[in-house]
Amino acid sequence: MLVVLGGGLIAMAATTPWHTDANAYFEGLKGIRESLYDDTGGTGGMDSFDRASRDFHALQDRYETPKWLYADLGYAAMAWSLLLYVAAVGGWRATRRVTVVVPLSLALLVTGLFASAFQAVGREQVPEWADTLAIPLMGAVGVGIVLLPVVLALALAPILFTRRDPVVLWSVVGRRWGTSLVVSLMYLAPAGLAVLAVLVAWQTGGWAISTGGAVMLWLLLNARAIWLGRSTPVSTQPLP
Repeated sequence: MLVVLGGGLIAMAATTPWHTDANAYFEGLKGIRESLYDDTGGTGGMDSFDRASRDFHALQDRYETPKWLYADLGYAAMAWSLLLYVAAVGGWRATRRVTVVVPLSLALLVTGLFASAFQAVGREQVPEWADTLAIPLMGAVGVGIVLLPVVLALALAPILFTRRDPVVLWSVVGRRWGTSLVVSLMYLAPAGLAVLAVLVAWQTGGWAISTGGAVMLWLLLNARAIWLGRSTPVSTQPLP
């Protein structure tokens, strides 16, 4: 169903024009460019760039169509259909085997941030005089560097330092109420960030950010389920 929906939205995006009135849009853009370069040739400075950027985005808002919204929702529907298929085949229950899932989550999140930068440039949604790629790309790299140790620690700590079998993924209590409360509070903030990532599916690059957020949310719930589980007894039988 999501595949059909995604294909339909992408087809709608392909047939929707970029602007409600292309001639008026490009005439307005020409005026902004002329004003900017006349000002910067004199004493306008950074104020001229700021004013030109504000005028550019106002012009975009005035003549925008739902073309890119259709496209982004279509990409998100396709990505989510693939993610749900993988979850249905591989299973989504709590497990101690998450070696591949951790880098997948980070790769999707960083890919989404890169895609949001490149797609905005390709769609001409950002002004040519702004630093439209360097800042977002450096931000994506920074997010990856910050998230990597945090996600690794939260997702792998119960696997590396305990021998617990996980409880049901949505379990409320687990071993004891006190333990459940402490562990749940420990994972509450990062789980909230993962939920926010899921909710950006309709934005540029959201197809990857939202699916990455969903995978991260599963990783965090999985780690919580392991913390709340009971320890696996170590066998004391002598070897034959």
